[in-house]
Amino acid sequence: MSQRGLETARDDVSATERLIRMLYLGVGATALIFGALSLDTFLRQVYPTFPLASVGVWIFIVGLPAALGFLSHVAPLRMLRRIAVAEAAGFPVVLGFWLIMRFDPLPEGDDVPWVLMLSGIPTVTIAIFASPWTARIYAVLASIASGIIRAATSAEPQPLLVGLQDALYMLLLSSVLVGLTLTIRSSAARVDSEEHVRRAAEAEQAARAARRAERRIINALVHDSVLSTLLMAGLNRASPIVVGRQARSTLDQLDALGTQAWPTVVSGTDFADRLRQQCEQLAAHVHVHVMILQNDLKSIPAPVMLALLGAAGEALRNSVAAAGVGHPHRVHRRVTLSTDQGTIHLAVTDDGVGFDPATVPDHRLGIAESVVGRMERLAGGSAIITSRPGHGTSVDLFWVRPAVSTEPTTAAVTTATSLAQIPGTASRPLSFSASLGLSVHMARGVVVLFIVVHAVLAAANSDRVTPMPLGIFAFLVLSTAAILVTGDAADPMPLSRTVGVLLLTTVAGGLMYFHIPGGNIGPFAHWHLGAITLLLVVLVARGRTAWAWAGYAMMTVVSVFWALQIGHTVGDGLVLVSRHAGTLLAGTLFAVGLRHSSRNLDDLYRDRSRRETFVAQTGATASERQAQVARLNAMARPSLERLTRTDAVTDRQRDEFLLVEASLRDAIRARCLFVEPIIGSTWAARSRGVQVVLLDDSGDRPPASVVRTAAIIGAELDRLTQGRLTVRVLPPGRPEFATIMVETTVNEATESRLLLIARDGTAREA
Repeated sequence: MSQRGLETARDDVSATERLIRMLYLGVGATALIFGALSLDTFLRQVYPTFPLASVGVWIFIVGLPAALGFLSHVAPLRMLRRIAVAEAAGFPVVLGFWLIMRFDPLPEGDDVPWVLMLSGIPTVTIAIFASPWTARIYAVLASIASGIIRAATSAEPQPLLVGLQDALYMLLLSSVLVGLTLTIRSSAARVDSEEHVRRAAEAEQAARAARRAERRIINALVHDSVLSTLLMAGLNRASPIVVGRQARSTLDQLDALGTQAWPTVVSGTDFADRLRQQCEQLAAHVHVHVMILQNDLKSIPAPVMLALLGAAGEALRNSVAAAGVGHPHRVHRRVTLSTDQGTIHLAVTDDGVGFDPATVPDHRLGIAESVVGRMERLAGGSAIITSRPGHGTSVDLFWVRPAVSTEPTTAAVTTATSLAQIPGTASRPLSFSASLGLSVHMARGVVVLFIVVHAVLAAANSDRVTPMPLGIFAFLVLSTAAILVTGDAADPMPLSRTVGVLLLTTVAGGLMYFHIPGGNIGPFAHWHLGAITLLLVVLVARGRTAWAWAGYAMMTVVSVFWALQIGHTVGDGLVLVSRHAGTLLAGTLFAVGLRHSSRNLDDLYRDRSRRETFVAQTGATASERQAQVARLNAMARPSLERLTRTDAVTDRQRDEFLLVEASLRDAIRARCLFVEPIIGSTWAARSRGVQVVLLDDSGDRPPASVVRTAAIIGAELDRLTQGRLTVRVLPPGRPEFATIMVETTVNEATESRLLLIARDGTAREA
């Protein structure tokens, strides 16, 4: 596979796979951290009967999750899952060995089995791939086994109490770790689902916009070239030579449209030459003064040239057709081209009869689409039409070469705005529980478990420390901090709340060290250190990593100060808190990796969305162009080819040219009505002399089916032998779908009838 293909394959993975791989990486990092912390204890507790087997077990428990980390981004998920299964299945075997073979107290001061220091790793590992209930049951059973082993190996006077405390603390730690792992999995699945909806909607919008833009481009070509040629021939407005030349030019444009045989750029000189040639063709029997004031352009994009020529051609065509009608003097027409440092100004002016732009009907395509619309669809393009009756007309076309910009385009902003309305895709401030995918009940459950566990730990060690009220105050302070750090707020957590949590943990640490005397006071007398560490891990998860480590530094300072106060060394104080550094470090790596993966996913989703949007746009453009060209070739090409021949055109053929022109105009102005039997009935009615006007105001969202409406319109057309029929499809949101106005003349009196067609296809008289 090529490098590009490999990168594409990597980019196409889901959020679920990427986050699962990140979880495996986090497990590997955690295994290395706690493996290093447990190594000294392991070496002191090596089973003397089977030393090599003991080493193998330690390597197995630490090495498998470490391998998950090293292989997390290179190995197939199937292989990673097998390694994880082996780790999750092997750990209970090791616990069983302790229960059966080493069910004896360990030496005092070294009575914490090394295997219990690693018990959080397999519980997280199984949560990565197993079902939620399997992971939770595994965590509960591992906590119970941990408590039993701790009770059996403890050298304390009350080993059962020590085992209970160990089991509860292990249950709390496992609940937090497993809960986070499971919710990251569910969040990833939710992200995949929402991103699929977002990308599908974005691709659909891009395709719809591309089809609309392509239709406008082709409609402008049809209006400027095909319709004008057929109308010119049908009304016999020009000589056969001029009509034949225009028909050949139109056929060439159709051929180029079908093959997309346009150059990418053209020179300024070529643009000026094409402008002169176009003016000569469109105004063969009138005088047009073409002025090239300045032309310093070395090159311009071909689409810009085509848009300018098309808009100028339509303006000149309208001037030739209408500017002199009823005008007492000879009309002077001028086409002026000027350029200046990447700016083009093309003006078409005359001193003819002029018109009032406000009186032009909306369905007329010449000004709205072929001039103004064509220029506005061009990046950097614009058009200004100035006219009033008796004072001529001026059409000014402008194009300014767009500067490279990093700001989002209007289309992109519009797309983003509409996508924000899609359920599940809008951005919003997230609470702690929401940001981790936790339900409110689960977040509260973790807080309750935190309070209960530490209440038991505080009460169980109260007989060894004095005075008791300080311990109660410390417990209450830490419980308040737990509620505060898991409370509802946007992430990263507000600075004021962050500082409040750190102050509470520091105060609790100080209270506990005034509360704890020196000497042998039991394994859980410093329970507050574990509680504070868990709170700091949550603080990291809430985006306050630096502040969390600042809190750990404060905890370290307080611990060292306490050690010095009771006659111990600085090293003793550091050892007291060092065992908790692994938990905070693992949590930090975990949270940082998650945020990094989230940022990468955002970038990848944007790239993937761009690719899919481009594919959707390209496919929609190609399919729309193919359909439009096929329709034009079927309807207009025979007539255009007939006009290129030199033999005389008959009156019947001229009538047919006008019918073809009217049908093509229907296809542009009433797209959703351009179906059978309306097409055939409209052709037949116009052949009988009936005036038919079809208009579609449904916009870019035409109805899915117009079968019943088409039957009603066809029946009305078939009944008419004279008069006028106007059909208008109404905009979305109206109670009715369409209106049909029928006007007939009876005994020199005009009778009108209005039909309202409901959206279910039923009709009623208005």
